[in-house]
Amino acid sequence: MPRVACVDLPALPLQLVWRGEPALKAEGCSVAVIDEDRPQGTVLWACERARATGVLMGQRYAHALSLCGGLRARVVPPEQIEAAIVELRRALHALSPSVEVGEPGTFWLDGEGLERIFVDGRTPEGTAWGMAIARAIADAGLVGAIVVGFSRFATYAIARATRHGVTVLRADADERDAAARVPLARLDLDPKLRDSLARLGVTTVGQMVRLPGGGILERFGKEAHRLYQLAAGERWDPLVPLAPPEAPDEQVLLDDEDDDVERLMFVIKAPIDRLLDRLAAKGRALVALHLELAQKHAVGKIELRSDCIKPATATLDARVLLRLVHLRLSGMPPAAPVNALRVWADDAPASREQLALFAQRPRRDLRAADEAIAKLRAELGDDAVVRPVLRDGHLPEASFGWERLVHVVAARPREVRVRPLVRRLLARPQPLPPQARQVRDDGWLLSGLEHGAVVRILGPYIVSGGWWAQPGASGGAHREYHYAELRRGDCLWVYYDRNRRRWFWQGAVE
Repeated sequence: MPRVACVDLPALPLQLVWRGEPALKAEGCSVAVIDEDRPQGTVLWACERARATGVLMGQRYAHALSLCGGLRARVVPPEQIEAAIVELRRALHALSPSVEVGEPGTFWLDGEGLERIFVDGRTPEGTAWGMAIARAIADAGLVGAIVVGFSRFATYAIARATRHGVTVLRADADERDAAARVPLARLDLDPKLRDSLARLGVTTVGQMVRLPGGGILERFGKEAHRLYQLAAGERWDPLVPLAPPEAPDEQVLLDDEDDDVERLMFVIKAPIDRLLDRLAAKGRALVALHLELAQKHAVGKIELRSDCIKPATATLDARVLLRLVHLRLSGMPPAAPVNALRVWADDAPASREQLALFAQRPRRDLRAADEAIAKLRAELGDDAVVRPVLRDGHLPEASFGWERLVHVVAARPREVRVRPLVRRLLARPQPLPPQARQVRDDGWLLSGLEHGAVVRILGPYIVSGGWWAQPGASGGAHREYHYAELRRGDCLWVYYDRNRRRWFWQGAVE
C-alpha cells in the first residue's frame, strides 16, 4: 500500500515564540500565547509549565497572570503563522511532491513512488523517509511527531498521541492497533461529544469503533458519525495535496548560435527583467540567479552549462545582476556557441524598501532615450526623429502630421476588451488600374495577382470638402471611400475621386 506521512507540530504558535526568543525556553519561563496584549486578552496556547499552575486555554490574560506570576505572554499574528506554514510546506515539498496542509501545524505527505529514493537497507521501509522529514522539521527550529503509515486519519490520530519523535508502522494491522489506543481527548473533539462518550465509558478510538454506527448517527449527529467512519475505515478520505510552488524561470531560444559575450548579455537582459517582475509581484527578492546555457558543439552535441550567481544580498536590481553575469561570462566564456538559455531564481521574502524601489523604478529609462535621440539629431539632422500629431483636416491625409520629437514621455496605454482595427495610411494615395464599375466586385485586381481579386466591397462613404474655399459647383474634393476585401484576406481602403475620375489606394485595415 502507498505510504502516507503525517507531521503534527503541537502548539505551533507557541513554538514560533520559542524559536524567535530562545532565551524564554532556555530559562524555563512559563509562556502563553494570547490573542491581544491587554488584560482582557484570551489565552490561546500555554506551555506545560504554565498549565501546571492552572493556566488553561480560554482564560483571560489577567486571570492567568494571577495564577502564574512569572507568565510571559506573547501575541503571534496570523501573518506570522501563515509565513511559517509556507516555510514548512516549501521544506516538505522537497521530500514529497504532494503535501496537504491541515490545521496550523499539521501536514500530510504522499509517499507514493518514493520507495527507491529514500532507501536504507538497515531499517524498515519508510524509516529513511520519516527521518528525512524529521531533519527538515528540526532544521526549521521546530519539534513534533512524524508518523509514517497507510491512512490519513490513523496517522493523524497516532501523531496527536505521540507528540514527538518518528513512528514507522510496518503493516496496516499495526496501524489499526496503534490508532485504536489513541485517547479521544487527543483529537480535539467537541467537548460536549467527548463528555457524552466518556459517560458511556468510551475514551479511545477503538472503543468508539466498537459502537454501532447507526446509533452514533442517531444520537450524536453527522460530525460524530463522520469521525466514526474515518476511524473505522468506512469513509474514503484521500489526501488533498497542494502542488509544489512553481519555480519562476524564463527561457529564450536564439535564432542563430552565438558565443559573443556582449551579444549574449543583450539577450540575457530581457529574461532577467521578466524574472524580477514575477518575483516582485509575489513579494519576493532574488537570492541566487541560476543561468543555464545550451552550448552547441561542432559535432551537433548539445552541452548544458549551469552557473549560480549570488549577489551580496537579496535584490531586485537588474543592473547588479547583469554586472555579475557579465563578469562571470567574461571570465569564463562559453565553450561553444549558445542556442538557448534559461534563468531561474532562489528567492526570499523582499523587504518593503526593496518592493518600493522596484515599483518606483521606471520600466524604461527616459533620460537615456532622450540622450539617444539627441545623438541621432546631431548626426542626421533635427528632422531625423519625429512623432505623429493630430491636426484639424477634412481629408484623411490632412488629419495628421509630423513634428520633431524633443523629449520621450512615458506611455499611457488604455486597457480595451475588444482589440481595435488599425487603419494604416500610405504617405501618398496611389492610383489604381482602371476598371469598369459593373465588374469591380468580380475580378478587379487592386494589388497584383499574389493578393487575389476583390471578393467583396463595402461603400461608398462620401467625404466632400474644400468647396467653401473654392466657390462653384465643381470646387473642392469629392471622394467615395470603399473597403475592398481581397481573396487572400487583405482589406484595402480605396476611394473614387469624382473630380479626377479614377480610383486611388488610400491605405489598408489590419
